[in-house]
Amino acid sequence: MKLLLDVHLAKAAVGALHKAAPHVHAEHISQWRGGAFLRSEDAEILAGCHAEKRMFVTYDMATIPDLLRRWMAEDRPHSGVVFADENTAKPNVPGEVASAIAALAKEIGDADTTNLVRHLRPAR
Repeated sequence: MKLLLDVHLAKAAVGALHKAAPHVHAEHISQWRGGAFLRSEDAEILAGCHAEKRMFVTYDMATIPDLLRRWMAEDRPHSGVVFADENTAKPNVPGEVASAIAALAKEIGDADTTNLVRHLRPAR
């Protein structure tokens, strides 16, 4: 599984996730493709993720859901989006984020994530 973590998550979550789930390849948006997408529009980020078959992990509940609805209406695919919020994992607590993502990755396994939308749950 390949993931892109958005700007709302601590960069350290990538390292913590590598330890918690070595089979998951995660990158932080600040470092992905040399930081080229750091200030990009949501559509550009999701298109870049789709080109790499990479799921996008985001705390952005303000704009991403509308974009996904628009893409669905246009029959435009994406490689999956994982939504999170402060109640599932605090974005500045890398271990919490890593544990929750590792649990989700185990649950999803090798399944096709095209157009998959999931909500992160607290790790147990």
